[in-house]
Amino acid sequence: MNRCVWANEIDKFACGIYRRHWSDGTLHQGDIRDVLGELEQEDFGTIDVVCGGDPCPARSLARGDRPSKHPDLSGYFLAVVGRLRPPWVVRENVCAPDIVNFAAGLELLGYGIAVVALDARDFTGQSRRRQFCIGCPHELYARFERFVSNAADGYGFAASRVEEETPIAACLTAHPNRVAAEDTYCYEPGRGLRMLDPSECESLQGFPRGWTSGLSRSRRRILLGNAVNTLVARWLAERIMETTGREFTFIELFAGIGGFRLGFESAGTTLTPD
Repeated sequence: MNRCVWANEIDKFACGIYRRHWSDGTLHQGDIRDVLGELEQEDFGTIDVVCGGDPCPARSLARGDRPSKHPDLSGYFLAVVGRLRPPWVVRENVCAPDIVNFAAGLELLGYGIAVVALDARDFTGQSRRRQFCIGCPHELYARFERFVSNAADGYGFAASRVEEETPIAACLTAHPNRVAAEDTYCYEPGRGLRMLDPSECESLQGFPRGWTSGLSRSRRRILLGNAVNTLVARWLAERIMETTGREFTFIELFAGIGGFRLGFESAGTTLTPD
């Protein structure tokens, strides 16, 4: 099984959920800007992948024209990669033009670059478009590209039809109690308009129901709106495993409630021969 050897998250509520499911001491709570020194003191052995979804408010469409008070931490993501130099890097974020800056940083560090655009609607019932910027060894780039293309089966933005046979939920956001056109809600006869229940949000993000139980309804919605979809993460992990022919160890930055970790650990172990 793919194995996480170190993780980082700042939100105390997310850390509580993460440690409930993984009590192995891998999670380090705190601002990524304050824990970079810890990485230099750790002896991880082999690290195959650094993954993470750095905070997106500065570029999120859900924010609209409102200014963001949150810092852009993508540079610190690159700083970790520069210090550890893992063979693979997987960065998740919203679709934005400045992905070229992150890709350029990886290129300067010596990686081959692949940008994979995926929509969670092809995995669950939620329309959640995300860009995954993936750095890999140059000698494996063509092989990885082939496995992504051959396994896609229409995954990606182009796979989503204009008219769906089944209703698709709007992208979950970190707004806990807002009913707006850009948020997901549903209408029930006799009950009226309501926001989705947190357990429904867990399913839409690929988590088992009850993953965030024990917190308030609003807090659970915030954490799930910020999470990485686990089924999309799993799909990418399987493509990396097909490319390398083996399982891998990884570090999870901006871990949240463990979307990447759950997806990576649940990836199948059936490897495709070359």
